[in-house]
Amino acid sequence: MLWTDLRILVTDTGRLCWRLLPRLLTIWLLGWLARRVFSAVAVIDGDVSPWLTLAIFPLGIVAELIAIVLILQACGRELGIRALIPSGELVDDDRDAGVTRLLAITLLPFIGIYAAFGYINDAAYALYVQQMARYGLLSDTPTVLGLLNDLATQHTWRLVMIVITLYVARRLVDLAHEQTGWRPLGLLVAVLEAFFVLLLVMGGIRIWQLAKIWLRDRAFMRWIETALEPLEQLFALIRINLPELVVRVWDFVFGQVWPVLADTLVQPLVWLAVAAIIYGSNVMSLAELNRTVRDQLPGRYSGRTARRAARRAERRTAHQARPPRQGLRRVGTEAKEAFLGDVDDKYLPTFHALRLVVRSGPTFIRSFVLVYAAVAILGNYLQRLVRLVTGGRDLDFWLVYDPLLDLIRTLPVELLRLCLLAVAFRRCLELFDQRAVAAETLPGEAADAERPAPGPLTPAGAGR
Repeated sequence: MLWTDLRILVTDTGRLCWRLLPRLLTIWLLGWLARRVFSAVAVIDGDVSPWLTLAIFPLGIVAELIAIVLILQACGRELGIRALIPSGELVDDDRDAGVTRLLAITLLPFIGIYAAFGYINDAAYALYVQQMARYGLLSDTPTVLGLLNDLATQHTWRLVMIVITLYVARRLVDLAHEQTGWRPLGLLVAVLEAFFVLLLVMGGIRIWQLAKIWLRDRAFMRWIETALEPLEQLFALIRINLPELVVRVWDFVFGQVWPVLADTLVQPLVWLAVAAIIYGSNVMSLAELNRTVRDQLPGRYSGRTARRAARRAERRTAHQARPPRQGLRRVGTEAKEAFLGDVDDKYLPTFHALRLVVRSGPTFIRSFVLVYAAVAILGNYLQRLVRLVTGGRDLDFWLVYDPLLDLIRTLPVELLRLCLLAVAFRRCLELFDQRAVAAETLPGEAADAERPAPGPLTPAGAGR
């Protein structure tokens, strides 16, 4: 099974990329060009106001995300992925009605993943480097980072209010998009979210540093240290330096283990889950997840526990039948819905799609991770080759040609990676289908249902 999955992923990725190469090149080049134009305009407009830079720069991030979504959609249509998704996992919506509708549905989870894996942080650092190259280190021209540092140190509450206002504005526009169905509002939600995350990354780090300094000087921190002294004395008796042990464990887990695990396992699976969202995997909300778990629990109850569960269900039904709450309770309910709705929009869809991907089995996951790592290694060698050819240049050379060199480094690798995501998700669906057929044929053979033999692929995979 391992070699079968490896062969399918490698050969079908290459064939898919070759068949769609002109279309994929066009989409990626347009996205790359849009990002570079927005980035250049944002840096130039910084001469007028750093706030103008902050307003324009996120458009480049959204342009790149749009290119990724469109490439994954083109690959999915070529492979016929939506026809393979089980009816219980398929979202019945109008994402195929047009590009703007698809983007309105899928861009928000993408931005959440971009922020989680540090892509927006890298974009913020690139903006900082471009402004430093334009103005110089000793210039008194205000930059975006300088503006946010001043706000964080001198007007902290003003920066916090700006972030909260952006968050509320994004939620209101998102609500208007849900009520009206007007597709441009969905794109505006993505732009506001990118602006919000960029502001949070560049200004929130400084606020967090100031908060740690403020906490360190508080009296209650001394109380905590005093309360922990007996514990330190106890560890001293057995010759264990507790603070040093905690620091070493923390550095080992989050400095060595987690970065490797995130790059080699977590990131590939999360990207595959995001691809599943684009193709129409069922998107759960927190409320739906709660109801699903609640519906599954009564069968496990017995006796008094089951009666309590039934009474709680009756109270919830009666509570939902009441008229809407008024006053402060209504405000609290709406506020809770706003914050939990943000989790529904950005992170829970990815979590649910990840659950679907993991169900494909450990053998497929190993195969996919290996091929994904091979593509990443290919990108590293390509980057090294570009550095060997163009290295040893001065700053002016890099300011002019770095965008073009970045395109040379990323274009073939990104196209292969996105095609791999589409092929891998189709392989997931084929494994689900084979497992379902095996379960129907041999309902009593659970072990055989868990390890289906590789059979002929679906018509969507024709040409293999």
